[in-house]
Amino acid sequence: MKQEGLEAKVKTLSETISKLEANLTRMQDIEDIKKLHRAYGYYLEHWQEEEIVELFSRSPDVSLEMNDGGLYKGYEAIKQHFNFASHYTAYGGATKAPGELLHILMPIAGIVDLDSVGKTAKGRWYGFFLGAMPRPVETRALIGCGIWENEYIKEDGIWKIFKLFWNDIFCSPLDEGWVKNAFVEHPRTTVASSPNVHFAPYPSGYIFPYHYKNPVTGK
Repeated sequence: MKQEGLEAKVKTLSETISKLEANLTRMQDIEDIKKLHRAYGYYLEHWQEEEIVELFSRSPDVSLEMNDGGLYKGYEAIKQHFNFASHYTAYGGATKAPGELLHILMPIAGIVDLDSVGKTAKGRWYGFFLGAMPRPVETRALIGCGIWENEYIKEDGIWKIFKLFWNDIFCSPLDEGWVKNAFVEHPRTTVASSPNVHFAPYPSGYIFPYHYKNPVTGK
């Protein structure tokens, strides 16, 4: 093989290796984001607030919004939202979740898209919910489903939640179901930084906006 041909082949192999390395990095980033989001779901089960808030970015623009509860902007506001004593006042100032509380929120069908340089990402997930939650008079068994549309950011090589938005499709008493009773109000004990955006659960027909284009048509 002539020198020119050998150099061209080496260049092609080098370019191929670089592309494979970039693809491997992106695949690992996506797996890290999936693990981050799944960990969030597990920590919610018993409302482990210290573990939950550590998953969020320290950026001043970090935010959290759930249904019609308002926008929590900044790390301290998010800590306030997840503070058990103020969030679940029905438990008389308890600082940790009692055994009777369950907040199981299972993320499935995740779609994660990275930006071109792998520093930020967006993700959409279904969340199916089973819980034993304090409501007026008694603790109630609830069943529900919703959608997350989140943003993530890589800080010092570690992926964190940058913007979390949760929209309930339904949250219903287990003994009634979502056709009879589509939405049971959540506790409102913390004060949001500002009002929320649109929230419309079942049976409104509201389609929570997608962060991505159609993967086939590109539209």
